[in-house]
Amino acid sequence: MKNGNKRRGIIGSATLLAASLVLAGCGGGAASEAGGGAAEDGVQSVTAGTIPVTDSGPIFLSEEQGIWDEHDLDLTIETANSSPTIISAIMSGDYQIGYGGVTSVFQAVENGIDLQIIAAASATADDPDNGINDILVLPDSEFQTAADLEGHKVAVNALGGYVQLLAMIAIKEEGGNPDNVEWVELPVPDQPAALENGNIDAFVAGEPFGTLGRKDGLRTLANPHALLSDGAVVAGVWFASRAEIEANPEYYGEIVDAINEANTYAGENDDELRAAIADLTGIDPGLAAEIRLGSYGKYDLSPENLQPLADAAVEFGVVQNAPDLEAIIWNP
Repeated sequence: MKNGNKRRGIIGSATLLAASLVLAGCGGGAASEAGGGAAEDGVQSVTAGTIPVTDSGPIFLSEEQGIWDEHDLDLTIETANSSPTIISAIMSGDYQIGYGGVTSVFQAVENGIDLQIIAAASATADDPDNGINDILVLPDSEFQTAADLEGHKVAVNALGGYVQLLAMIAIKEEGGNPDNVEWVELPVPDQPAALENGNIDAFVAGEPFGTLGRKDGLRTLANPHALLSDGAVVAGVWFASRAEIEANPEYYGEIVDAINEANTYAGENDDELRAAIADLTGIDPGLAAEIRLGSYGKYDLSPENLQPLADAAVEFGVVQNAPDLEAIIWNP
């Protein structure tokens, strides 16, 4: 196994945990300058920009397992705080691929940034009782459904982002009006304390905060993913510059194959994946063994598997126009 010396830019532990909820927003740079250039032995370099969250676990695990070496790719993993930061680095040529929530790609494309989605990173959990972005409230809260949050304060990590979209989906599906909610932008680590102190009435809990909250007695009010769709949907994706993909299709084809193999391996080796997540995020290995995870390697990148979130993004104003999924998705 590799020693991980090619993982760069890991941020501090508090911010690592904060990033757990980022899923959570730029033509293209020269791949030959920042990566993607063929070395004398035929190995090409790839710099991947990612957020240190659970969904990034498979790519870290795959590096350790040598999957990228098998595709003659020399992988370097860079971490950042947000999808917009990663998108900027891709379009400047510093990164060749990036990870983020699919709605961040929709927003970027609508704003004229020419990205394409190249592979699924994760899908929502198969088990509707095993939500990975539950709305949590105090155990003695009077709220019975997400609709009861009308007129109350709900914390999200970023206004207008993926997490707020999830909460809005749940509130509407359970009969409420999200426009009547007071949305509070609050750093993720501060949300549980704000709930306990009565400064907010609920928050959307990504992992590991969902597991930590439930262990501390917080109650799940709603599972937005289950209310969004009867089946799992692709929520986290890998993307790249369209110009670079068109200039180097064989190179990106190998990258896609490596990512898909990484997801399949992660899905079949849960204990190893959780160990990689603990290493990546800095959380306690015991907690990593308990947290809820999405689905890896089970759902293809297709318009059908992105459609529920695309529809919701339009309905709730995350984007103004319906994304052209056929154009956004790259088919090697």
